Amino acid sequence: MRLQSVALEAAANAILITDPRGIIEWVNPAFTVSSGYTFAECVGKNPRELIRSGKHGKEFYQAMWETILAGRVWHGEVVNRRKDGSFYLEEMTITPLHDAQNQITHFVAIKQDITQRRRMEEALRQAVERTQFYMNRMPLAFIAFDRDFRVAEWNHAAEEIFRLEHRRGRRAARL
Repeated sequence: MRLQSVALEAAANAILITDPRGIIEWVNPAFTVSSGYTFAECVGKNPRELIRSGKHGKEFYQAMWETILAGRVWHGEVVNRRKDGSFYLEEMTITPLHDAQNQITHFVAIKQDITQRRRMEEALRQAVERTQFYMNRMPLAFIAFDRDFRVAEWNHAAEEIFRLEHRRGRRAARL
């Protein structure tokens, strides 16, 4: 029991445990860091009072509650709000905990802030789009190969010079 307690306290992901009505009974330090609320401010409250952002509709939360009240694990992404009012995107898994009679006694939510990861993914997507935009306007042929030295990408000039073709949305090289 001591090992489990220490592990939950030390976990890098935010963890909170609620009763079946959603009232917080325990949060780990990672939750207090990510949300900005102290342990004392969290216990006895419903997460919607603390971190609900207003970015999701009633249907979103209704589907989540239907899933967990049916005893199933819910997994998804949620925009939440910190104590300072800033928003953050979390990947969250909520697991119902059952007693010996298979009644739900608690829910445990494990949450990971993915805000920065999403920002980097979006920046990468935009960089790829810009690169493709400029590459397709170059008058010189550009051909990229994959690790097996197969033609993977090319620009419009390469299509004309080497007669490369698009097939069913995927690129196939004919040199």
